[in-house]
Amino acid sequence: MHCEHCKKQIITLIIEGDFGADPLWCGQCLANLELEELPLSEAIITELTTWMCDFGEWIDIENDSFIEGTEHLAEAHDKQGALLAQKVSAELGTGVTVKFNRYLTT
Repeated sequence: MHCEHCKKQIITLIIEGDFGADPLWCGQCLANLELEELPLSEAIITELTTWMCDFGEWIDIENDSFIEGTEHLAEAHDKQGALLAQKVSAELGTGVTVKFNRYLTT
């Protein structure tokens, strides 16, 4: 499994939510990776896509503010992301370290 951006073998994969981007990133060059280009099952791709679409549900974009319950919503999203990181790691097997970057850092 190689990164099309840095042309290196992916040894570290980062899972992180962001607006308008797939949730997988190359651990070497930090480039955003296309879900469909990785050897993942359709089931995990669907879970990752759903999780990605839920990113930022705690942010009121129009008013540039957080909505009520921000901490709870972000924490639930982080927990689901951590579980998805474990699933991705299990599917990819040894040779790739999967890390999850939480939205909440506290």
